[in-house]
Amino acid sequence: MPRIAQFNPTRMELLQQKKRMQAAKRAHDLLEDKRDELIQRFLPLIKEVRNLREQVREKLKRAYLDFQQAKMMNSEKQIEECLMWTQAKTSLEITGYSPLKTPQFKIVSEGELLCYGFYESNWELDEGIRSFANVLPSLLELAQGEEEVKRLAKEIDWTRRRVNALEYIFIPQIEEVVKYITMKLEERERAHIINIMKVKELMGK
Repeated sequence: MPRIAQFNPTRMELLQQKKRMQAAKRAHDLLEDKRDELIQRFLPLIKEVRNLREQVREKLKRAYLDFQQAKMMNSEKQIEECLMWTQAKTSLEITGYSPLKTPQFKIVSEGELLCYGFYESNWELDEGIRSFANVLPSLLELAQGEEEVKRLAKEIDWTRRRVNALEYIFIPQIEEVVKYITMKLEERERAHIINIMKVKELMGK
């Protein structure tokens, strides 16, 4: 809380403090609108990420089951040899990264996923490999969604703190200063009027 007595109680200072109050209230309203907009984005995104997390869980569960069936039909050596023949390559491109923007993940795949011979494999192993490959895009989508949730939550908290600081600290401080200066100016005005009346009274005598 600033020391009110340090402010010079003049009309110029009063005008300056009133301008500060207008600017603070305008900033408060803008930040409140921003906070509400962020919350409107945040709540549906939370629901979307939860649904996506459940989908990924189900896909991973299916992939593990498929691979367990493949292990029942093939020895570990057969599975390792088949996987060694896989020529598919997957890389990750991250674009649009900035402190206020969620990076966009993109999968770039090259080559054949299933390139071993027909006699080296069976349907169960093919399905197991395909299932795990199909989980990857969903995993990246989930990672992107969770990153956006974290960023929005951080931005909401930052905005909320500044709204509260303006509402409960900064604006009340300015209001106190305005009240103090107004009171001092009114006291001076009353004293000035009393002096004039005394002068007139003396002159009348």
